[in-house]
Amino acid sequence: MAELSENTIIELTNGKVCQIVRELGRGGQGIVYLVTYNGEQYALKWYMQSYKPAFYANLENNVKTGAPDKSFLWPLAITKPNQHGSFGYIMKLRPPEYEEVGAFMLAKARFASPEALIEAALQICSAFQRLHINGLSYQDMNDGNFFINPNTGDVLICDNDNVAPNKVNMGIVGKSGYMAPEIVDKEAMPDRYTDYFSLGVILFILFYLNRPFEGRRVVNCPCLTEEAERKLFGKDCVFIMDPDNDSNRPDPRFHKNVMRRWAYFPRILRETFIKAFSKEAIHNPTKRIMDKTWQQILLQLRSQYVVCPHCGKKTFIDPDSPASQCVRCTQAIRRPMMLKIGNYRLPLVEGQKIYKCQSQASMNVDLSKVAGTVIRNLQNGNLGIQNQSGSTWAVSLPNGDILNIENGRGLPIVADFKIKFNHDVTALITV
Repeated sequence: MAELSENTIIELTNGKVCQIVRELGRGGQGIVYLVTYNGEQYALKWYMQSYKPAFYANLENNVKTGAPDKSFLWPLAITKPNQHGSFGYIMKLRPPEYEEVGAFMLAKARFASPEALIEAALQICSAFQRLHINGLSYQDMNDGNFFINPNTGDVLICDNDNVAPNKVNMGIVGKSGYMAPEIVDKEAMPDRYTDYFSLGVILFILFYLNRPFEGRRVVNCPCLTEEAERKLFGKDCVFIMDPDNDSNRPDPRFHKNVMRRWAYFPRILRETFIKAFSKEAIHNPTKRIMDKTWQQILLQLRSQYVVCPHCGKKTFIDPDSPASQCVRCTQAIRRPMMLKIGNYRLPLVEGQKIYKCQSQASMNVDLSKVAGTVIRNLQNGNLGIQNQSGSTWAVSLPNGDILNIENGRGLPIVADFKIKFNHDVTALITV
């Protein structure tokens, strides 16, 4: 299969053409070229190995249906087959400010803040939730598929040519340490449940900058043969932080990141990863943490990152603990008043935001949209919640009175006040 030279014209199935400018990079599947298309610059992924007609047909269908989420660098147009001995597809270019996940693991890139890290994790979960709703699975999730803006947490997901309907595989082989155990053991076909496992791996890497199954067992393995990979990453795999099995703990020589960061992030995140990589979840795909559940965990985590009243820096606090220790100044932070909304518990500290996704029954909303903010009353210095939802809240007082809090107005933070955000969601202020 021929490589493409500068100025080569490639015809597309939509009746248009693209022109090769130069090579951008290459990998196991093919070469990525910079091209001009529709008067602008795009990327062309050009395959350098043979694929069955079903692969082309699936890619063609993905172009037709379009991206399920804006985070995907989705195929926009496909070339006519059998040009220069191969074919490829057009996609948007990745902006230069986006970094590969591997760059974060090697400390070549750093998130500007924990908020940016959480935002990246939320965008990844949202993108895959929409993919799975459409009956598709990604099938080859690994650290090379994700590009992240370290300042904002915005995510771009590439290599979407491997996306296919559940239980349908286009011949793409996954990467060890990221694939679900049943895929490693060749006992199942890819689906959303195998994606759930791989999603957990990616999220773990983002937060702890090490891979969740590469501990001492991998370090002590003399040669990663196919049989060794089945033992280490198949159904016999062991999570490096498994509370009941210490056989694969992090090695201090190679896994300093997770050893340093494991205690930094709140208990809710640690417990979720322990559940996501438990023996039960490894052996029973239906017990894995779903993308929607990860969203809810991450939304709770975002609300736990607040300003320390002592040093003014931000830190994580535990809403279930009487006091938390600031990671900056190490002083104890007494548990503030809480707003309980369903499974969410929001510390009511100055600057805390109540998001629309937390204050309504459906998660099908922009996760950054704010419904209310905790502000300080300039007259008396007390904290209150300002309604920024665009609608009126009905607030029930302990004596049975009802206050209507219109958009832009605020209510004081008083124990046992109930806030009815809408017909479906009511929150309670607790001590």
